[in-house]
Order: sequence, then C-alpha cells, then structure tokens
Amino acid sequence: MRDEVPVAIVGAGPVGMTLALCLARWGVPCVVLERSPVPRRVGSRAICQQRDVLDTWDALGAGTLWREGVTWSVGRTYVGDREVRCVRLARLGASPLPAFVTISQSRVEAVLEGLVAKEPTVVVRRGFEVRTLVPDDDGVTLRGDEGELRAAWVVLAAGAHAEALRDAIGVRFEGERHPDRFLICDIKVDLPGLAGERRFWFDPAWNPGRQVLMHAQPDGVFRIDWQVPAEFDLEAARRSGGLDELIRHVVGEQPYELVWASVYRFQSSLADRFVAGLPSALAGSTAASTTSRTWPGSSRRSSGGRLQPRSLGPTTRSGGRPRCTT
Repeated sequence: MRDEVPVAIVGAGPVGMTLALCLARWGVPCVVLERSPVPRRVGSRAICQQRDVLDTWDALGAGTLWREGVTWSVGRTYVGDREVRCVRLARLGASPLPAFVTISQSRVEAVLEGLVAKEPTVVVRRGFEVRTLVPDDDGVTLRGDEGELRAAWVVLAAGAHAEALRDAIGVRFEGERHPDRFLICDIKVDLPGLAGERRFWFDPAWNPGRQVLMHAQPDGVFRIDWQVPAEFDLEAARRSGGLDELIRHVVGEQPYELVWASVYRFQSSLADRFVAGLPSALAGSTAASTTSRTWPGSSRRSSGGRLQPRSLGPTTRSGGRPRCTT
C-alpha cells in the first residue's frame, strides 16, 4: 500500500505527538508512524519538564500535565554523609506555570495521545516500522514491512537509537557515552516532607565513588537514579536482595512498592545537522541526546529542533504562539 501525506512523523513518543498536535493546529495533515503495536505505559523514563515545554503543552490542551506534576523548591546536595549545599528556589516571574515539574513519561504520552486521537488531520499508524527512507527532490519515500508511504516532509522523532534512519539521510550522530550505567527505580513510599525536595548524593558510603539522585513524582512515587558499575545486572540484584539493599539506603525502613526498574547508559550525542536537505528533519533525541545525570527529563529533547510557522497556532500563556517544540 502506498499513501501520500504532507508530513510523516516517525515516532509516537512525547516529541512526535507534540509535533503532530502543533501541525494539527496549523491545519497541516500528518501521519505518525510508530513501530510499537501498542502504547508503552511503563516507567517514569523522562520525568522533568521545563516551563517552555509546559507552556506549549498548555496551549495544545494538555495543561493537566503541569497541574498534575510535582515541583520541588529545595535542592540538597551531599558529599559522603555531609550536606554541602542547600538551594531554595523562589517562585519568580508572572507566569502561572511552574518553572518545571516532574511527571512520568507514561502519563505525558497518555495525555498527548488522547488529544491526538481527537484530531481529524492526524493519523497514527502503530505497528509500522520504517526500515528505509529514500529522499528525492520532491519529498521522501518511507518503506517498511507494513507498506510504503510518500510524504513531502519526514520528521524523525524515533529516539536516540535511530541509527539506520539517520544513516539513510546522511546525518552523522557523534558524541560520548559514560562507561558506567545508571539504575532507575520508581518507588511508591511514604517519605514525609520530601515531596518538595530533590536530593543528590556524591560518593555516599553506600555507593562509594558514584552518585545517587532522587526526585518526587505524583501519587507518592519517588524516582531514584543510582550510578552503578558497567557490569551491574538488574535481575541478579533482584534475586540476591542487592536491589532491596540499595533502596533501603535511601528510604530506610519504610515499607515500599517497587513500581518499575530499568538500567540505562548516560550519553551525550548531537546530529551534525537537524535539517537534511529539503524533505527531512530530525527532532528530539534523534537530533540531540543529552541524557543528564542531574536532570533526567525530556525538556532538552522537546526543545531541540523546531518547525515553526510563526503566523499560525493558538496563543500560549506567555503571550506567544506555541512553538512546534520537538
């Protein structure tokens, strides 16, 4: 089957869905192609969202995200067992939106997908894995096992690991990867007084030579990131009790529920260009992957690479028009 559309977006994560909603406001039909046959509703993943992204989402009808999100006003930093810095953030500026919130990527995707489903100019095709891109002077042809699609423009928002798609349009993606890995746990636990704090430990006795970061999320869930050795095995840690020991060093004897756990590797990479000729553009972590050990969020991804017809679209709370932040 061969279809033709003005814009094809590869990837149905927060970046792809935000772009689809922006294009819908501007009256530009698009199709979103996502290789996963069903939405992935698991884990916090990218949890921190800055005000400019919240402003765009608010203008697109997703204001519930900043209202549901958690923000912190106290940031504590420790070296070993000693607190060396405490930052208290004042609420500055006239915007009714917070400077940032933490909210799970799963929740963000659910809200954005619900809005996309109401847009008649947006079609989401799940289970369509784009395997090859063939750009030419008039557009680009996208091919996968599920068929073929022709578009005037393609925007790649398929994540940092979209090597084959970047290669197809001749874009280099260079940078560095941290040798260690990072363990993420979403933990539902009652920690009185800590919902408004962010805590960062360097070289604690219970994770020597490495670091640990904790953020609060909505619904009594805390996100904890541990820097762990490259050879760390999550399943082995579950079986041995090592994972529980790591968690206990942070939450103490409080009863807890492990909601989700995963392991990732820090990397910082940048595409050599965000627009590859007339028909192709890159967005989000396909264009710039800057996973942060201090700010585990998608705001950097949501603000990297923009398609921005300034004369169109609804007005944001900041008085401008929502950027097609991708």
